[in-house]
Amino acid sequence: MKLKTTLSLFLAALLLLSCFTGCAGAEPTGTTAGNQPQVRNNEPASAEVLSAVTNAKPLGFTAFDSQLVEYLKQTGKADENFTVSPLSFKAALTMAALGAEGETQAQLLAALGFRNLEELRAWYSTVLAGADNFEAFFAEMEKENAAYQSEFPGFSSSAANKERQSAYRVVNSVWSNQELPGEFRQSFLDDIAKTCRAEACSAKAAELADAVNAWVKEQTNGLIPSILDDASEVSAVLVNALYLKSGWESSFRKLEERAFTTVSGETVQKPFMGKTSRLNYYSDEKTQLVRVPLQGGMSMVFVLGDDTNLAEKLSKAESRLVELTVPMFDVETSLDKKELVNYLRLLGCDRMFDGQKAEFDPMYTSSLYVGDIIQKAKVHIDEEGLEAAAVTALAMYAGAMMPKPEEPVSFCADRPFSFYVVNGGETPELLFWGQIVK
Repeated sequence: MKLKTTLSLFLAALLLLSCFTGCAGAEPTGTTAGNQPQVRNNEPASAEVLSAVTNAKPLGFTAFDSQLVEYLKQTGKADENFTVSPLSFKAALTMAALGAEGETQAQLLAALGFRNLEELRAWYSTVLAGADNFEAFFAEMEKENAAYQSEFPGFSSSAANKERQSAYRVVNSVWSNQELPGEFRQSFLDDIAKTCRAEACSAKAAELADAVNAWVKEQTNGLIPSILDDASEVSAVLVNALYLKSGWESSFRKLEERAFTTVSGETVQKPFMGKTSRLNYYSDEKTQLVRVPLQGGMSMVFVLGDDTNLAEKLSKAESRLVELTVPMFDVETSLDKKELVNYLRLLGCDRMFDGQKAEFDPMYTSSLYVGDIIQKAKVHIDEEGLEAAAVTALAMYAGAMMPKPEEPVSFCADRPFSFYVVNGGETPELLFWGQIVK
């Protein structure tokens, strides 16, 4: 029997945001779940939790996304401010699936919602296309600004300044430990280079953590400074870094601090931002939402109340004059105590965690299994834009026309709300989800 060596698979996802201000009446939110059954981070989920997750209310993105959000609420996050990057998580699992075979690969594909590798590759190509289109948007803007400046040398604009600060990239790398048995197979490296645009690196055992951390810090512009503490026992590392920074299409004004009612009913003071602008808006007896565009085709959605079938509700949103008031916030979450491992187990994906059964031979010349999955996520919004970061790690052993004057509708997030960061495609991809409840 082969001795199982160590592989740590780490992915980093970063996103940048900004904030809002202003307030008026809104409906109560449904971002918390009251007395829901919960599991401890490092314990198997109960049948009650399994039922809640598998029957999670649809958000309108993928089942994987909806069930992940429900699972995190069930495991102690329902009454906490938190954020997660489903895209970062799925990107890490994509590289793992490309390096797996047999039942291990079949379980990974099923958990991700794909029937075969061709569907997985097609999905990931849309992820890369989203980043490419974002960069193309700003490259064209820069070209137009340069042409205008050549014709009018004194021309300068705030848009040009924002453009130079905007970025969205999805990048991958794989790292091998030079002092432990095994190495990446060339066929795997060729595959992830083509499918994921991944680069291959290696380092000595004592230097591997520092090398990976330096790469993560650079790719996330310092928002995620490190992901590995000690890699001396790690055979290999797979890293995905997703980074987004963008300003609002029209900025907010900063407001004074005002009251925010928490999920427990207490009142706290928070800094707010606000604007009155024409935005896509939807409301019914249970939901109030507004979609706020970011430069480059991204957008941030703020939801008060029930977010079931969010994508469908977004499709019904209409252009309205909205008086928007939202708190500026920073939210940071670490998922590092088997939460994500147990989530995948709930989806029937358990073979990859078994040291005797995991099948990663297409990836590496020594036998491997996944020991843990870690994600760190951070989101900041203010009146100028959005900034956020997420790092997911899989540790493997031996992530128009002017309208007529009208009365604006009011959207005031002065009580618990959820937020989504999505791209602008026909089928929106959920980059970040989170909630502010206190």
